[in-house]
Amino acid sequence: LDVPRIKRVSAKILAGGTAVLRSPWPVAGTPPAGVAADGGAFDFELTVHSADAGALRLVPRIAVLGVGCRRGIGQQAMEEAFAALLAQSGLCAEAFYKVCSIDLKRDEPGLRAFCAAHGFAFETFSAAQLAAVEGRFSSSGFVQSVTGVDNVCERSAVLGSGGTLYCKKQAGGGVTMAAAMAPFAPDWRWQDE
Repeated sequence: LDVPRIKRVSAKILAGGTAVLRSPWPVAGTPPAGVAADGGAFDFELTVHSADAGALRLVPRIAVLGVGCRRGIGQQAMEEAFAALLAQSGLCAEAFYKVCSIDLKRDEPGLRAFCAAHGFAFETFSAAQLAAVEGRFSSSGFVQSVTGVDNVCERSAVLGSGGTLYCKKQAGGGVTMAAAMAPFAPDWRWQDE
């Protein structure tokens, strides 16, 4: 929790000012009193990126991590691959909520430990389910020969998110990772329910 920035935004609203939101997604409905969704200088932002703009960051948990790995790979290799993906993509770890892979990896201790350490749900799919995912994905003959599908990380991220590929396959240390974003439509109208 970013308590100083939370206090700064809250104090502005309580003093009768207007806190401005920046969001790359359109926000449906009417903002509550004391909040504006205009451009220009902003006090808080809706983002999945790690860059710090000096504003209060609100991070929706909409990112899904697709993972492929060698058999017996350890948690440390997973952590290193995840750190590399975050650095390369600019995404923040807080945006992720789930890890997906092929069912051949469902009992991998390093992958399970990685998910547990981050509080990520873990979901697996069959090769046939992954092969049926539509889109343009990186292809590997070796992965096809071992798993029965040409790509595990990108396809599983897209299938698990129900959305679109955001970060293509990153490979290193016996691990491949990709990120996809679940559909997201923020809405102020939750207040009316």
